[in-house]
Amino acid sequence: MSKENDLFNFKNTPNIRNVEKVTSNAIDINNPKISIITAYYNASKYINETAASIFKQTFPYYEWIIINDGSTEENTDSVLADLKKIDNRIRIINIDNHGPAYARYFAAKEAKSDILFFLDADDMIDNTLLECGYFTLLTNKGATWAYSNIVAFGSKEYLWNPVFDSEVEKNTNVVNGNSFIRKEKFLEIEEYSNLPKEVNEFWYLWLNFIKKGYYPVRMKYYGFWYRIHDDNRLASINVSEEKSKTAESYIEKARNEINEEVTAIQYPRENNNSMEYPYTFGFDKTLGKGSKHILFLVPWLVFGGADNFNLNLAKGLKKRGYKITIILTEPSEYVLRSAFEEYADEIFDLTTFLNEEDWAAFIHYIIYSRKIDLCFQSNSIYGYHIIPWLKHKFPKIPFVDFLHAEQWEWRNGGYPRDSIAISNFLDTTYVCSKNLENILYNDMNKIRKNTRVIYIGIDSEYFNPNIVEDNLSEKYKERKVILFPCRLAYIKRPILMLNILNKLKDIYEDILVIVVGDGPAYNDMIEYVNKHRLDKYIEFVGYHKDIRPYYKIADVTLICSLSEGISLTTYESLSMGVPVVSSDVGGQKEVINDGVGAIVKNYQSRKFDEYNFNYSEEEINEYVKVINEILQSKNNVKEKCRERIISKFSSIDMTNKLIDDFIDKFVYQRIFSEGTKKDCVSLEEIVIFDNKIISDRFSQIKVFIDINTAKPGMIIGKGGAAIEELKAKLNKMIKKEVALNIVEVKDID
Repeated sequence: MSKENDLFNFKNTPNIRNVEKVTSNAIDINNPKISIITAYYNASKYINETAASIFKQTFPYYEWIIINDGSTEENTDSVLADLKKIDNRIRIINIDNHGPAYARYFAAKEAKSDILFFLDADDMIDNTLLECGYFTLLTNKGATWAYSNIVAFGSKEYLWNPVFDSEVEKNTNVVNGNSFIRKEKFLEIEEYSNLPKEVNEFWYLWLNFIKKGYYPVRMKYYGFWYRIHDDNRLASINVSEEKSKTAESYIEKARNEINEEVTAIQYPRENNNSMEYPYTFGFDKTLGKGSKHILFLVPWLVFGGADNFNLNLAKGLKKRGYKITIILTEPSEYVLRSAFEEYADEIFDLTTFLNEEDWAAFIHYIIYSRKIDLCFQSNSIYGYHIIPWLKHKFPKIPFVDFLHAEQWEWRNGGYPRDSIAISNFLDTTYVCSKNLENILYNDMNKIRKNTRVIYIGIDSEYFNPNIVEDNLSEKYKERKVILFPCRLAYIKRPILMLNILNKLKDIYEDILVIVVGDGPAYNDMIEYVNKHRLDKYIEFVGYHKDIRPYYKIADVTLICSLSEGISLTTYESLSMGVPVVSSDVGGQKEVINDGVGAIVKNYQSRKFDEYNFNYSEEEINEYVKVINEILQSKNNVKEKCRERIISKFSSIDMTNKLIDDFIDKFVYQRIFSEGTKKDCVSLEEIVIFDNKIISDRFSQIKVFIDINTAKPGMIIGKGGAAIEELKAKLNKMIKKEVALNIVEVKDID
């Protein structure tokens, strides 16, 4: 929980998040799927922020009923009228002041939808909340209401995510008041409308639902943003003895009428694997514009090389004007999600609001409704499971995956095995190293030759020692610093690192290993440190979001893992001018050469030795030898290290290569995969996509021509420069004369 709190971006509120207002020509305002109900009273200070979070919802099939509960602010009419002008889904109802409970009940009777969502006029919602809430009630038909975890913001900032327990709820309200409720169930509680203003009306509602045996769905994601401020109505009740007694009397009565517990549906659910054949919702509405929209299918957004790769790719795609939808398939905490929210248009963690048997239907709905152009899959077991079915449903959409490493100890190869199993349904498999490509073909017998090497790379502009503030050199100026940056998992062999340190300390009294990271091996490391009295030679600094200051003062980075694809820390370290000593695993030697570090023979087996701490003296001594050589070297390697990255392993270069390949794939699938002649080439039309002119192609011939002056609607004649350039390129490619007609430049949509 503390890690979530530490890394959560409370400033990136839903109203300012960089996503577009979602609308659709298919919206039927007379048949909304959700009725948002806001009891409005003197809320002009906050209502526009609330409205912004609603307008940015990914699910636009709602009506918003704002019921003015006799607000006394002079500008109430104008504020609400201005809102109504913005969106025709808004309905304004004016009543005399009776309190929020009466106002909500009054509005509920006027609602057009079977699902109500109550939202106070000073709070906000994550841009995916309506979509998640709608589909969680759609697929959990027995549930009466659904709610999400809470982000508290304003005068206080914290995350609130208790599990549901009906016995606990009888004594303490832990349930989010801004919930999705089935209209017919809500209207059953007629006494709700007559509650005094002093009563916590939502707590009263939940207790009456429990009394009737009704149960909720708890969505385990932070969808509701609750504003904390001093003039909160319910907070004022606690400081008034008379109000408290009134409030407690109603709660006590409802509490005493509960005879049995109820069990909520709470995500993520255990033992939820479904082998049933996938189905579809039949929800045939579309939201996408039909171009430049990528779907990521990934397990989670946590710490690791694969996640950082995905983040860099998302950054690059966003810069190039792409829309990004991310779907997650494994339970996880909010660790990197805030970082991804800066670039992704929408993020759906399926484990937090859907049963697994409904995941395929939801993914199908997302691909159809957004008119997804390409699906990018990486490290999601469920993704590999469902892609063949998705490819059957969407044969013209390219499906690609990215592999970071083989894992022989896990399912005899890990994700590469899954990739090979469905290779006929994948347009391309990208791998992070030539080593992994060789393993796929030589060791795993991959037959289909649809693999391409794309080095992950690093943002060399960000990992630049010249722009990093020097705030640690004074502290460590008397030490020779070895950096050990990684998650402290046993596969990273942190105990081997300590064995190496134990010998290095006999050579250098001023040696110091700085461990940046945390993980399950930490306690065993501390035990070794205490046993061998290494405490003066090692410093544990924990996880740091920005590791650059530590690279800046390091003399060498040590990576002694049993397994890597190509370690992200290798790229980072070299970009920061720090040589790397690494075990000979994965594709490490494709990046590390003699000029920028050293590769050490791996004496252990990943499959059998992850927890074997009996390391050979030869291996330990080899690490000590090469580290000593680097520390003694008089050569200035910093420039060589950084140049190695800039020249060949830039993440910008990686992103551009991937995106160009993506363009090729979905343009070919969408535009050029229709039936064509096999014996000739003729130009039918020219299409602009991503600032490039792409010609029609036959027999799988690809032609990209950069012509910045071309615009949609422009007519290019036979004698135009674009035609001549295109003709020359086609002639060169196919070694024959081609006929080019007058064409009109068109945009893809």
